[in-house]
Amino acid sequence: MTVVSMRDLSHAVGTWVDRAHAGESIVITRNGRPWARLVPELTQTGSDYLDQLVAEGRVTVPTASLADLPEPTSTGSWDGRDSVDVVAELRGESS
Repeated sequence: MTVVSMRDLSHAVGTWVDRAHAGESIVITRNGRPWARLVPELTQTGSDYLDQLVAEGRVTVPTASLADLPEPTSTGSWDGRDSVDVVAELRGESS
């Protein structure tokens, strides 16, 4: 991934935008720290974009299906009250 400072970007905005339009992702830094990202316009389908994110290591593909997850278990501690009421009670507020 290409990195450019805000100062350098401001002197040649058109060049950097053209590079992003051509498919390059550019990290913009401010005071040496990543500040923003200039990326190409998204023209891919959802699955193509997901494939790209996986290839970049930004997301991981699930290893199991939701159907394989165990059923949630009850803690047995819910007394039927709304969480807003419980928080108000803990804060000493009356509802």
